[in-house]
Amino acid sequence: MGKLSRLTGVLLAAFLAAAPTSAASSAGEKPLVMRLAHINAETDPKHQEALKFKDLVEKKTNGQVKIEVYGGGVLGDVREIIEGLQIGTNEIVIEGFGTIPSYTKLSLLDLVPFLYRDRAHFDNMWKGDVGREILAKSGEDAKMLLFGPSYRGVRVTTSVKRFTNIQELKGLKIRVPADDMSVKTWQALGARPTPMPMGEVLTGIQQGTVEAQENPPILSYNFGLADACKYLIKTNHRWSADVFMMDRAYFEKLPTDVQEAVLDAGREAADFTSQLNTDGEEGSFRKWAEAGAEIIVPELEGFRNATVNVVQDNFPDLLPWVEKIKAIQ
Repeated sequence: MGKLSRLTGVLLAAFLAAAPTSAASSAGEKPLVMRLAHINAETDPKHQEALKFKDLVEKKTNGQVKIEVYGGGVLGDVREIIEGLQIGTNEIVIEGFGTIPSYTKLSLLDLVPFLYRDRAHFDNMWKGDVGREILAKSGEDAKMLLFGPSYRGVRVTTSVKRFTNIQELKGLKIRVPADDMSVKTWQALGARPTPMPMGEVLTGIQQGTVEAQENPPILSYNFGLADACKYLIKTNHRWSADVFMMDRAYFEKLPTDVQEAVLDAGREAADFTSQLNTDGEEGSFRKWAEAGAEIIVPELEGFRNATVNVVQDNFPDLLPWVEKIKAIQ
C-alpha cells in the first residue's frame, strides 16, 4: 500500500471513529470506540487474535467498549501504527515485542539470536516473573502499556538461494527488520542484511534487491513469499513474542473496570493465538512444501558459534537480562 493510500486510510479512520479520552461519553449513552491496528492479512493468526480480543472486551464490558479492527496495514506500516498510539489514529496495536527498540532498548531482547533452549523455556520466560518485569520496565521506558505476550513462532529463513550451513550462507542478501540486533546478527553470520518494510519484501525478492528474509513460517507464507522463495531453511535463530500495545496515558484515563477488562481480554486472546500458532506451525511447513519449497534442516552449531558474542560486543547493557533469561528453568 502506498504512502498516500495509507494516509487516506488513517485520516478516514480518524474521522469516522474518533475515540474519546475516557470510557464514558458526556451523556453516558455512546460506547467508547477503540481502534486496534495490525499489518497482517486476515488469514493470519494475528488477525484472529484481534477478533478474539474484540469479542472478549465487548462481552466483558457489556458493550460499553467497542473494538474496531483494522488489519492488513490499512492504518499504516508497523512504524506508523505504533506512532498512531501517541497521535490518536489508533488506540491499540498487536505487534512483535521486538518492533519497538526506538522506544525501549529492552525490546531488543526479543531479537537476541539463539536465546531460548526450546518452547518450554520461551513460555516459562514470558509467563513468569522475568517476562512480567521486562514488560513493565520496557513499558515504563516507552510510555506504553505492554501486555498479553503470545507465541508468534520460531523464525526460519526463506530464500531463493539454497544453503545448509554457515559457509554456504556467506554473502546472502537478506531482508531484516529495521533494528540493530537483526543487522548485527546477520552480519555476524556473514550475510548482507538490508532493513526493509515487510510489505515490500515480496517485490524486493522478485526484483533481486534481496534474496532471502526471516520470519515465522506462518507469517512468511501469509505474505505470499512461497511464490518467490523455493527454499525454507530451519535456522530457528529466534523465538518471537507478540504483545498488545497501548499509550499509557490513554489507558490510565480509562475507568478501572474497563482497564481490567482490556488486560484480561489481552491475556485470554494471547493464550488463544499462542495455541493457534502452535497448532498451525507444522501445517505451515506443509503449505510451504506443497507450494514446491524444499524444507532444509541446516547444521546450526556454526550459526550459534558465530552469533555468541553479538550481545556482548554490541549491546552490553542487555547482558544482565540475557543471563536472567538463560537461567530460567
